[in-house]
Amino acid sequence: MEAVLACDPHDRIPLMERFIDALRPGDPLSPFMGIMASARDWASWASRAELKAYALACYEAMSGRDQAAFLGHIDRRTAA
Repeated sequence: MEAVLACDPHDRIPLMERFIDALRPGDPLSPFMGIMASARDWASWASRAELKAYALACYEAMSGRDQAAFLGHIDRRTAA
């Protein structure tokens, strides 16, 4: 913490962003435990921004039929 405070104030945010980026889990790995278990494991470590980005990208990559099925799954979970 002292190193960050010793930096020029204009350099503090970029420095902290680099620290935070170095701690993020990165891209999802190949599934060793099965794809759903690996996805859940990665998601437990992902940042909020990563979760949102990957969720949206995955949704957009789905066919219309799969999107509808996914939204139906979400609606059922919300109703439960």
